[in-house]
Amino acid sequence: MSTHSSSEGNGSSHLTEEFSSAESSFEQFGPNAGFVRELYALFLQDPSAVGEGWAEFFSNLGNGSEAALARAVTTGISAASQSTNGHASSDVGSSLVENVCRLADEFRTRGHLAAKINPLTTTAVDAQAWQQQPLDLSPEKFNISKSELTQSVFVEGQTVVVGQFINELKEVYTHTVGFEYQHLTDENARNFLKEKIEGWRSAKLTSAEKKTVYKMLVDAETLESELHKKFVGLKRFSLQGGESLMPILDTVLNAAARSGVSESIFGMAHRGRLDVLAGIAGKSLESIFNEFLDNTNATIRGDGDVKYHLGSSAKYADVQVTLVPNPSHLEFINCVVEGIARARQDVEYGAARDAVLPLVIHGDTAFAGQGCVFETLALSAVPTYATGGTINIVINNQIGFTARASEARSSVYCTDMAKAVEAPIFHVNGDDPEACCWVAALALEYRMKFQRDVVIDMYCYRKYGHNEGDDPTFTQPLMYKEIQAKKSVMNLYAEKLISEGVLTEESAATPIAEFKQRFGEAEQKATNKSAAEVPSKDKTSKHTVRAVKDSELLEISKLLVSVPDGFTIHPKLKKILEKRNEGLAGDTIEWGLAEALAFGTLLKDGFSVRLSGQDSGRGTFSHRHLLLSDNATAQHYAVLSPLSNPESGPRFDIMNSILSETAVMGFEFGYAATAPKTLVIWEAQFGDFANGAQVIIDQFLAASEMKWGQNSGLTLLLPHGFEGQGPEHSSARLERFLQLCAQNNMMVCNPTNASQIFHLMRMQGTNPSRRPLVVMSPKSLLRAPQAMCAISDLTGKGAGWKPLIIEKSDKTASAVIGCSGKVSYDILAAIKDSGAAIDVVRVEQLYPLSSDELMELIGKRKFIWAQEEPENMGAFRYIQNAMLKLGITTHYAGRRAAASPATGSAKYHATEQKKLVEDALTLAK
Repeated sequence: MSTHSSSEGNGSSHLTEEFSSAESSFEQFGPNAGFVRELYALFLQDPSAVGEGWAEFFSNLGNGSEAALARAVTTGISAASQSTNGHASSDVGSSLVENVCRLADEFRTRGHLAAKINPLTTTAVDAQAWQQQPLDLSPEKFNISKSELTQSVFVEGQTVVVGQFINELKEVYTHTVGFEYQHLTDENARNFLKEKIEGWRSAKLTSAEKKTVYKMLVDAETLESELHKKFVGLKRFSLQGGESLMPILDTVLNAAARSGVSESIFGMAHRGRLDVLAGIAGKSLESIFNEFLDNTNATIRGDGDVKYHLGSSAKYADVQVTLVPNPSHLEFINCVVEGIARARQDVEYGAARDAVLPLVIHGDTAFAGQGCVFETLALSAVPTYATGGTINIVINNQIGFTARASEARSSVYCTDMAKAVEAPIFHVNGDDPEACCWVAALALEYRMKFQRDVVIDMYCYRKYGHNEGDDPTFTQPLMYKEIQAKKSVMNLYAEKLISEGVLTEESAATPIAEFKQRFGEAEQKATNKSAAEVPSKDKTSKHTVRAVKDSELLEISKLLVSVPDGFTIHPKLKKILEKRNEGLAGDTIEWGLAEALAFGTLLKDGFSVRLSGQDSGRGTFSHRHLLLSDNATAQHYAVLSPLSNPESGPRFDIMNSILSETAVMGFEFGYAATAPKTLVIWEAQFGDFANGAQVIIDQFLAASEMKWGQNSGLTLLLPHGFEGQGPEHSSARLERFLQLCAQNNMMVCNPTNASQIFHLMRMQGTNPSRRPLVVMSPKSLLRAPQAMCAISDLTGKGAGWKPLIIEKSDKTASAVIGCSGKVSYDILAAIKDSGAAIDVVRVEQLYPLSSDELMELIGKRKFIWAQEEPENMGAFRYIQNAMLKLGITTHYAGRRAAASPATGSAKYHATEQKKLVEDALTLAK
């Protein structure tokens, strides 16, 4: 604390040594360990001052007798819990010390519940309402009498006056910031925060810093108020009521620059985005006006997105700030930001986590309610996804759309889930911008020191409801009656600075007038300017993939069975890998080997490979084994790591992810958007697991280039195939991806041969256009003989990716059966058995579809589409529509339309499978 009298007792020179030896014994007291340490310090000065029980305990420390130590602990606790009535004066002193320590712990642990963090008095639910009893931090509650308030006691290594000590705790922990950090298990982190927090009231901003804070509040409020006048009723999701966000960001970025941060990747919701774009991310007022006037390139091209979804990038305080565009599924940007930040750290800064700072701005009810928030938090300390800590800022409007907090969560605070990942949380009153700046600086310092997430929960309000066309009084009449009568943050702070003599009435008005002038000039420029069309990117250009040599593949294949000295490979696995490699010489290359060879050749060509997913190192079906586990130590070894050079060359990163689809796929989308020379793959454990990341697929994967000009070369491997194992995991929902295909936005492929996956991975990894690739990857075909290939299929003349594979009959065929995936082998086998003259085309690349080649192949002949999926699923309706545009009628052979992808009966599945193949041949005959 800041004011106390100091005292050194006898033996102070060896306190550090004594505490060090006793520390492990104190840990058994859990949250009370701090109190026991204080008693021990007192014991070292005067053993009689702590009472018999504690004296026995401390005397037994380190004697090696567990039984004696246990008895001492019990005796010590019992003595400490007894009443002080009738005790000697030394026992009364120890009781007062104990009571003071207990009160101090209560302030530090629960003082946030009494802090004045809420700028509103009529909010329906505040922290106290969630407690059965109000928080009582009075000395009386802790058996500290009025007469004892003037006594001096030795606590926390110093002598303090009890009343003064309590007042300091109250000033720190119940002012306009509520601190939650006692849940941290890292004692160093707790002590660091304790020291910083308990000195914060003495930390003062200079006059110049206060003027900067005021200027940021002026710019934020004036931008919003002027837009409100010019564009009445248009949505902009105003920051008004939460303007202190801007000085928070300014403080974080300036502190980041001083700490050596080079870049910061921002993600944020709608609210306040225009202010952040203009005030932090470098977007001009003229550009913002053009968007309000609908006078942009997007107006001409018919693409783009609404103004409060867009991103921008600029230098701020010597930090390159990138505000990432986001959809209305607000919190889903979080994982994308983390992926972008990780990619920048890996690719540009040699994996230095300090170089790039992720910063995410949340809404309060979204933070509490959206699963993606916790999924992303859960990545924060996982080594293969960690970004060195994220600054999380919650714009806590205390209302979600129209719902009050009690309807939006089941916790005291919207941020409570962050405690699960041991993030300290600072709840701060948005009407106190100086406190906001102080916690922002502390948050950044903590992140840089401990490389962990931290949360700033800024309590504020929103002036105009959910958006500027809303009437919030319908649902929150009391809250908005108070809001309408409130002075803005800017005006409150102006009054404060004028009272302090930092500003005058005139100097307070000057920045407002200056901003309005700039606003008017930008409006005039935008009004007099017409948008010029910017040519669209060429989406049809093709790139050449280098041919590989047999010798390269043989060299890479040796790595697949090579391990470092001392590494114990699983005996069964060693045989599996050796047998697989024998296929290279025997022209029986299976899927897993072809995939590994593709990765290896990319690494040799200088391209990085990153593969993540649930159990992806081994592969769901035990087909990959590129990440081996030492059979004796369980340590991992990536077999292609000899081709990797993380510091200066290509990286090979293969990892098993947390059990998340949304956060991990979003992370990898962001990574792929930022690492152009990296093949980034997310693999689903089963294809239908991608359902859990549907928002990422719809809002980012399919549409990001159209909406935001954001390219990402993310590849999805989605195991797909009907093997009679039931409806779950049979289908990767091919139809959903095909429904999203347009404007050459991605590739959707269903390869059926090991050589195809080899060439497809190489093509995607070297493709400069960086567009998503969705692969219906196989299950039973992983080891099926008919899906194996020869080495010449990988390296020979004419080897390469084939969008269509045509199997022509020896005789003149009057019909063509089209199919995709595993069913093609069933159809080919049936045709061979029947001797029928039927041509078969396996459509390996469904989008973009090789329509001209198909039309040439089919000509005037009958065309049948056969598939395993039900009629309302799979590729049928997509193919039917494509063929209709070519003037070709499509006949269907397959399962009937169904609500579920497949039957739960293996016998019925076999019956269905046999029938659909027979139907296809019957239609073709």
